[in-house]
Amino acid sequence: MAADYPQIDAALQRFGFYRLEPKAPLPGRDAVVAQARAVGLAVPDDYAWFCSAHGAGAFNKHAMLPLPAGCPLGPEFRVDILYAIGAHEDWNPLALLEDIYIDRLPAGLLPIGTDPGGNLLLLGNGERAGVYAWDHEHRELADGELERRSAELERSGVDVQRLDIDQLLLLWDETFRSRVANPSGYGNLYRVASSFAAACGALR
Repeated sequence: MAADYPQIDAALQRFGFYRLEPKAPLPGRDAVVAQARAVGLAVPDDYAWFCSAHGAGAFNKHAMLPLPAGCPLGPEFRVDILYAIGAHEDWNPLALLEDIYIDRLPAGLLPIGTDPGGNLLLLGNGERAGVYAWDHEHRELADGELERRSAELERSGVDVQRLDIDQLLLLWDETFRSRVANPSGYGNLYRVASSFAAACGALR
């Protein structure tokens, strides 16, 4: 029998979480899993439960998620909105992945939240299970590094003119994996929790 997650409920209540579509019906947990599977993604049970029990929403109070020491994003990630499968396309991670973030995020990671500046929370499963902060401004780059990486890809035969910055840097990370120092394997990706439930429990 699938479990409920009172720790997620408690965390959301503590920070005044409210639905962005209060009158819209919520999908069942099996429907959430099926929608993700239809596009080749697996979602952990705790996140599927959140989508079926709460849906997409925001916070009345600042909900801060601690980041790893030395993270270029700073000491904390302010969670502004949590996305949910089954929500309107503006807040549905499957729609966002297809319409906005295609080829910009590591494969298998789902955008499940954002801060006020457009940085994302990503959810992984399987070998990359957990929740990650994704820095869309790529603060990890030193001056001139973007140009150097672009030139390296161009020398290897890549038409860099067809890529946006996120696509270019993602491709560089995947082409030159041995040179990526970040433990996540991607320069702008930082693991913040072992699961969605753990991330909710860590909010402060």
